[in-house]
Amino acid sequence: MIGSEIRYLNIYRLFLMTAMSLLFFQSCKKDVPVISEQIVRTADQQLKDSVYYYYKRYSLWGDGSVDQIDSTFTEAYDSPLSVLDALKGMTPYHAAYRGEIDRFSYLESTDPGAPSGYNLGFGLFVSIGAVSETMAYPVVYFAEGGSPGAQAGIKRSDVILGINEYQDFSVPVSCETGNCKVLDDKRYQSVLNTLLAAMAEGSMKIRLRHVDGSESTVAIFSGSYVVNPIIKYTIFSYSAKNIGYIALSSFEETSKGNVNRNQLDGVFQGFEQGQVKDLVFDLRYNTGGSISTAEYIANKVIGQHADQALMYKYGLNDYLSPHKQFKGYSFEDVYFKRDNNFNLSTIYFLVTDITASASELLINVLRPYMNVVIIAEHNGTYGKPVGYFKQDIMGKTSLWVASFKLINARGETDYWDGIGADQKNVPDYIFRDFGDVEEYMLAAAINHSLGRPNSAKTVAGSRKMLPPKMTRIVDVNKISEKRMIK
Repeated sequence: MIGSEIRYLNIYRLFLMTAMSLLFFQSCKKDVPVISEQIVRTADQQLKDSVYYYYKRYSLWGDGSVDQIDSTFTEAYDSPLSVLDALKGMTPYHAAYRGEIDRFSYLESTDPGAPSGYNLGFGLFVSIGAVSETMAYPVVYFAEGGSPGAQAGIKRSDVILGINEYQDFSVPVSCETGNCKVLDDKRYQSVLNTLLAAMAEGSMKIRLRHVDGSESTVAIFSGSYVVNPIIKYTIFSYSAKNIGYIALSSFEETSKGNVNRNQLDGVFQGFEQGQVKDLVFDLRYNTGGSISTAEYIANKVIGQHADQALMYKYGLNDYLSPHKQFKGYSFEDVYFKRDNNFNLSTIYFLVTDITASASELLINVLRPYMNVVIIAEHNGTYGKPVGYFKQDIMGKTSLWVASFKLINARGETDYWDGIGADQKNVPDYIFRDFGDVEEYMLAAAINHSLGRPNSAKTVAGSRKMLPPKMTRIVDVNKISEKRMIK
């Protein structure tokens, strides 16, 4: 994350000071909210006023020139969130969003007892998938590293046959036309409701069928967990070259000496020792995280010719642009500091519609200097070229205002609709685990690297393919887009 929190200054008590003190306060104000009426405000009013002030001050789409809070504006709304939504609604219209361009700024409640870096739940993300031309089941498409689900051995591609006393999660479908259609809507909705209810409980006993056809039943308990962002890594050895593969679920902090950094150091050291020539980054569910981690990874793969070259620079509003250092935050230009012995030919990125923020930053900063190939489930990535920092308000809520955009060495930014892919509409084949060469997106990268036709069979060789009609129908629960550059 960028720096420490900017702490809210409780200036409202200053309105009870003498006129001389008030004049002195106003003459010194640079980043402190002042309301237009010299009256004492309630706590709820202060929260709304503060959202107004800090959004006006930091928003990328404003000039930052706010001297007083317009209390008539904030009083028109019943909550801080309503104030924020109204302010976001005043940013430019973006046709692809069918709404305002600021779809990023948000509020989160402040829970002083919540441990930093923890997630909560089972850590399982599930789709309804047709396992044959006539039957569908819930299928795990992601088990987050470090979660209770992952620790119990549950993997992507596991089919959920039943949970607790509900032991038949089958849903009749018809896939004869190529698009799977649910035949029994009542049955389909019952499975969805039962599954969602179970995942909201504190524990469950889940019966699974694995990709090899075996079955198992495991008991898991919901709870807080520290994310392990490395889903899988390996080296694929072919006669032509060695291809490295790493799947990352998020960009967690990589401060010197911490677990994430040590693990990533080991992964990249293994890639170097394995003489990897092409590298596949699987970021299909990576919605972002720490900007410093994106920089760290970029330095791990950048070529020698780009060492010390510009990685990226910031675009800021008129208020923030003069501040290269701002209350613990740095807006200085960032340059590559190569930390590898690679001589990579091509870097592949596997992406989906939720690949966002720090993931997109990594892609964008490498493109001016390296051969980058993007393989997408649909058209490209999510589209978030902006970042923000945390603004604490009265210890009750935190405001994240989209405050800066990130610009690569070619001046490329403003990818609001996502970074476009080189290979589009490659299915995210949830019936194979991460790192399985029969999974379609990974197969596409390996085939491209080896100069082969784009078919999973050409990579898999003699391994038996799953039925071709296996299709992802709908996601039961979706990976949140809230993890962004911070």
